[in-house]
Amino acid sequence: MDQYAALPTQYSIEHITIRPNIILAPMVGVTDSIFRRLILGLGGCGLVSSEMTNAASVSPRMLRQHHQLAFLPEERPITMQLSGNDPDLVANAARLVEQLGADILDLNCGCPSPKVTGGGHGSALLRDLPKMEKLLRAVKAAVQIPVTLKFRSGWDEGSLNYCDTARMAESVGVAALALHARTRAQGYNGLANWEHIAEVKRVVRIPVIGNGDARDATDALERLRASGADGVMIGRGAMSNPWIFQQIAQLRRGEEPFAPSPADKREWLLRYLEICQAETGERLALNKLKQLIGQFAVGLPGSAVLRASVQRAATPDEAREHIERFFAPHLEAALV
Repeated sequence: MDQYAALPTQYSIEHITIRPNIILAPMVGVTDSIFRRLILGLGGCGLVSSEMTNAASVSPRMLRQHHQLAFLPEERPITMQLSGNDPDLVANAARLVEQLGADILDLNCGCPSPKVTGGGHGSALLRDLPKMEKLLRAVKAAVQIPVTLKFRSGWDEGSLNYCDTARMAESVGVAALALHARTRAQGYNGLANWEHIAEVKRVVRIPVIGNGDARDATDALERLRASGADGVMIGRGAMSNPWIFQQIAQLRRGEEPFAPSPADKREWLLRYLEICQAETGERLALNKLKQLIGQFAVGLPGSAVLRASVQRAATPDEAREHIERFFAPHLEAALV
């Protein structure tokens, strides 16, 4: 029962206490206000983040056209994550994000997408630490809220510079680090090397958050213990299992983690679609569901059928029918 009792349960980003120390990773197209609120409503998550937002789109005029940085008071504390490679542009965007009420400003230097790295953003900055340093200094000078950094282990196995990146960020005044322990070349393939996280923890004094491959409650807590990290960041694991934060909290207390039934999964998915449809409209709601379903269906028997049918849907109502049809046999079996 007490096997996880000695593990840290919180950390601080300057004056902000993050409790519990299990946090939701920023994910483009996924971690909007709707998804964040549903995750927080289940319990066990200490910090949420906006989607990664290109700093070039952060202006008063552009913000009226999209809602990537919209949030509600119950989502606090909240991080807003920006990407970019022009120090002045990102600094200006950071000022506006601070005015919007963000608690923390995070700079993305880890996204491996060719579209992002092709523009010199994300993990492309791992190939030019002096430029990353200029960017961080500009953002630090622009805002009063804490500035954090999310990054990867390096561009590829031949250029692992995670310790150099961590030391530089700390010297600039970055308040906390989140390391996704893969290289840009790996993308989301292969395994995250949590020894990289342990090494970074040994070379800096600021909080270090580990990210990568924490797919269930036991795995998350074992990685926290083995790495000595201050916290664990969960991304795709939350898409496939929104209850993972709740399960981690239960495991810490020595309780049997909640095991969602097919009825629970059906209800959560339909609730997500319902809120998306009400708040974003039919077209965007359907797009959001299609983006989520690939990961959400992982582990479900016959999941390929669910993924394919939802991806073919032309309207939210059609997608809802496919979801109901898929779960019906599972619900009937549970009643036998």
